[in-house]
Amino acid sequence: MKKFTLLFLCLSAVSFAQTENPQETDVEPSTSLEAVVVTSDLSKQASPLVTAPGNYVQKNREALKEKSSQSLEGLLNIEPNVEFVGGPRSSAELPQIRGLGSDRILVLDEGVRQNFQSGHNGRVFTDFSLVENLEVVKGPWSALYGSGAMGGVISFRKSTAGDYIKRSGQNSGVEFGVDAGSAGDQLGGRVTAFTKSGIFEPLVSYRKSKNNDLRLGTGERLEYSASESQDLYSSLGFRFAEKSVFHLKLNRRTETAVLPLNPVTETNVPNQLGDTTNIKEDIVGDYVFDGGNVEFHAKPYFRKTQVRKERVSDSREDIQTVSTIGIDTWNNWKQTHSENFKSTTTLGLEYFQDRNKGERNGAALSTFPNASSSQAGLYLQPTLVWNEKWSLIPGLRVDSFERQDSTGVVEAKKGSRTSSKLYASYEYAKEKVIFAGWGQAFNAPRVQDLFAQGMHFPGNFFVPNPDLQPETAETVEVGTKSRSVLNNGQVLSYNATYFRTQAKDFIVQDVGATTTTFRNVDRVRLEGVEISGQWQLTEWGFGASYGQVRSSNEITDESLADTPADQWGGQVQYLIGETMMVGTDLKWAQKQDRLPPGAQDTPSYFTQDYYFGYTTRKVEAQLRVNNAYDREYRRHASGIEELGRDVRLNVSYLF
Repeated sequence: MKKFTLLFLCLSAVSFAQTENPQETDVEPSTSLEAVVVTSDLSKQASPLVTAPGNYVQKNREALKEKSSQSLEGLLNIEPNVEFVGGPRSSAELPQIRGLGSDRILVLDEGVRQNFQSGHNGRVFTDFSLVENLEVVKGPWSALYGSGAMGGVISFRKSTAGDYIKRSGQNSGVEFGVDAGSAGDQLGGRVTAFTKSGIFEPLVSYRKSKNNDLRLGTGERLEYSASESQDLYSSLGFRFAEKSVFHLKLNRRTETAVLPLNPVTETNVPNQLGDTTNIKEDIVGDYVFDGGNVEFHAKPYFRKTQVRKERVSDSREDIQTVSTIGIDTWNNWKQTHSENFKSTTTLGLEYFQDRNKGERNGAALSTFPNASSSQAGLYLQPTLVWNEKWSLIPGLRVDSFERQDSTGVVEAKKGSRTSSKLYASYEYAKEKVIFAGWGQAFNAPRVQDLFAQGMHFPGNFFVPNPDLQPETAETVEVGTKSRSVLNNGQVLSYNATYFRTQAKDFIVQDVGATTTTFRNVDRVRLEGVEISGQWQLTEWGFGASYGQVRSSNEITDESLADTPADQWGGQVQYLIGETMMVGTDLKWAQKQDRLPPGAQDTPSYFTQDYYFGYTTRKVEAQLRVNNAYDREYRRHASGIEELGRDVRLNVSYLF
């Protein structure tokens, strides 16, 4: 930790020289209601999102600011078939896409893997107050990303100096921001400084936040949900030439709290509580060379995520650490073969290695085994376009992986997988597309699944299962996308997708009377639909969405217990002049009673949020009231009620 902090301070100690500010321009009036975006930070896709086959969600900074949230759940609260379980504690946030849980979703933090996974912790260790772009891909993406991308990909990145320079119209500045929330008496602040000096574009930012116990919709406080966090972030940009840019991103985030050892539960029993510290440290490089017909990307990185829990009753200390080192590099080649035939070919290579380390009072923690895992993948994806209308996107990736127990007691697990895809689309009119696709995906067993030993709970012990096979899935989806520019600049757009996923060898935890082990379930089926539409006028914007997932264990013919309820979403916005906006978000989740025998039904619920935004080049302010009617509700597969009314305020000023 000391070495990381020293490196951070050395690289971030830059002099912010005052430079002449370009002349400011007026803010253009627009509505930000989920505008269809035609570019993507998921550069491997190499296709415009409007015409690319598949279902994508992209939120730019303007749309993210409206949410006034420092959590991933708050930013994606009405997206169809994207759900979060685990309750309102930030350290318990677990994403779910199309009914597949967080261990089957790839999380890309700054575009690189966040691989920390543990049964009693969340997946997301990021402060979202400075996030510039957020994207979600629904469905199988193993053909580009390998293991982990069965249900989809969630990718996000923080701002750079270049983002601030482009947005503000000035070459240096300092931004001060404060944020507050009533549900947990939360108060936070961030200071960000950026400049441009020759080829050097540095940005340094620091945020601190604190909240008390959270107030739920029941009116009660959720005991042991108070927390305090600090986030130190720097983006050091080097613009060597117009076509060649490198960013070195450094981040250290710390969150401290007294929590249940399993934060998705409610308890006040001392031997189930722990003084918890979550630490995430990143060093991420991002190099892009854009030569027009050749676009080269390289992302080397090191990420260390650590969770420390000191039990309140007896000071027993457990430390779980995952250190990841890796690189992902790829080329996009654009070629014009004839007047009617063009292609973009993506060829890439990825390698990463995780080192897991578990400690209990300085000795080995067998339930979080000391082990290593590695994966190497080679992938190829050509995008073929005929007559600017027909697109064909095949894809192929070959991965090899290894899981090694450091004690040598359990035999190492090695394997390889080939993941393929084939998507096609037809643009029958300008920005009006129908598409169909088939894709394979897999999820290699985690070291915890393979090698966990020791006591699970009193009287029950983990039994290793080195014979676990990788989970595999095949998904077929068909859909349509449309975007039409109507009279007076009005824009009407809609997406509709049907998907069907057949999965084999699902990895599940089998808890018996005296033993717990992980095993493969033979066959699982998930299918459903996602529908969304937007209508944007000069001043008004309207949106609506619907998501549905049905699941089945094809051996028992029973539904899966964690499948989300059908959900409806809505949004209305109104632009006031050139700088102000008011709006509302609505969400209705239907009752979930399609469950296996013995599982608890989840009642339906409805929530509505209101928000107001004011934006100029210097000042940004957002006032938002989440769960405005203070409804009591619980998400399906969560054991804790959600937050009650939460009045949130974000204000920032750029000097």
